[in-house]
Amino acid sequence: MNEDTQPRTDSNGFNKFQQIFWPIHAYELKKFLPMSMLMFCILFVYAMVRNLKDTFIQHYAICGGTELMPVLKLFFVMPAAFFAVMLFTFFINRFGSTKTFYIMISLFVAFYMVFLFLLLPNVNVLHANEATVRHLQEILPDFLHYTIPCFTNWCYTLFYVVSEIWSTIALSSLFWQFANRITKENEAKRFYALYSLISSIGVILSGGVLSAMSKASGAEFERNVQILISLCILFAITTMIIFYYINAVIVPDPQYCDPVQFRLPSKKMHKKNNIDVCEGIKMLIKEPYIALMALLVLTYGIADNLLETVWKAQLRYAFPDPNRYAAMMGKQSVIVGISTICITILSTYMIRKLSWRFCAGVTPVIMLIFGLLFFGLSFYANNGQPDFYGMPISIASAWIGLIVVALIRSTKYSLFDATKNMAYRPLDVDTKTKGQAAVEVISGRGGKAGSALINAFLTNILAVGSKISAHLYTIIPIFIVTVAGWIVSVVKLSPRYEEKVSKQNS
Repeated sequence: MNEDTQPRTDSNGFNKFQQIFWPIHAYELKKFLPMSMLMFCILFVYAMVRNLKDTFIQHYAICGGTELMPVLKLFFVMPAAFFAVMLFTFFINRFGSTKTFYIMISLFVAFYMVFLFLLLPNVNVLHANEATVRHLQEILPDFLHYTIPCFTNWCYTLFYVVSEIWSTIALSSLFWQFANRITKENEAKRFYALYSLISSIGVILSGGVLSAMSKASGAEFERNVQILISLCILFAITTMIIFYYINAVIVPDPQYCDPVQFRLPSKKMHKKNNIDVCEGIKMLIKEPYIALMALLVLTYGIADNLLETVWKAQLRYAFPDPNRYAAMMGKQSVIVGISTICITILSTYMIRKLSWRFCAGVTPVIMLIFGLLFFGLSFYANNGQPDFYGMPISIASAWIGLIVVALIRSTKYSLFDATKNMAYRPLDVDTKTKGQAAVEVISGRGGKAGSALINAFLTNILAVGSKISAHLYTIIPIFIVTVAGWIVSVVKLSPRYEEKVSKQNS
């Protein structure tokens, strides 16, 4: 074979095709595939419980609906998230990161088993009836209008809260902190985006299973819900098995894991480097780099949840039947998974060839453009227009919102998460551990709580008992300002990141 017919390769030995689509060496698959499967299982559970928790609150909770979600995120999820990170901190300081992984996942498995076998079959007995809920709403203060159903539907509230925390603990804390420890410097740009490529199949599988089982009705659908939760338990247990394999086979091999980067601290050093949430919060104030990271995550959370809450309100109105609603949520997961795979193929090349600022700025720009497109259609629907190019306006708004939300989420998985986690890598171990815990938990939950506070104020205080869709004139300007703040944080963080990377490589 002459030189002209040989595949052209870069300095890492990749030909042009591999540079764009699959920059993984054959020997690296032993490490890359188990890590991808670990994320696959975590995202399967994440996608499934996220869709189920929304279906429970929207259609099964007595006097439920979209307006309960901001209250749940603000007054239930946020305190529970702080407790969860305190528990996570206690376990990791007491037992170390490896044992903490097993402990935290086991706690989630235990809850879902209790919900499956004890709570779900008895919700009719455990929950108050509609007459009682309406009576409580009449006699108690107005600002508790949407808080009361959260308490009276306490089984669904517990499921909602625990399922929200799964993404914070299992994905943000357990997986990505482990990935940052086990991934070498020369692998990060190649591996991180591709983790989403493989793991997105879990989101597709989760959505496809939910959509297929939602075609049933009545008792059959309720039985299918039990099967879906059982699958979540199975996949959660599988994460622990894969995690054990990685620690037993991959971590001890210096070919796959840098022993200096991954080394476990001695007891003396462990006490010195204990994760302290309060210290992490201090970093948000004292360290400009960590503060910008926090602003990045905070603004994303606020903007994304403002957009998603309006869409879910439209979705509930368009699909009042719980089976069709669950099917739509399943379709959304499938679209998210497929679009994530497509965007990841491109983003893997972008992250290696383009600047961090450009890659990190793609997600907020997409959110701003397509978010305003969806809000414009929502305005069109609120003005009483009967149809949109021959389609009922409510159905059109729900479908376009689904596509917009799916596009934003897939871009988030492919580019936002990858660039965000790359930004942690140049930090020293102490700052990385404490700063990441503070950013992911405080800002991550704070973003959702911030948007929830806005929506809760609008529907519980400003106009008691009103619907989310009635406040678009207020929500849209807040959305625009928030995304603008997100873009500013990317621009300001970029030179600091490049400087730290340059110092690390020098």
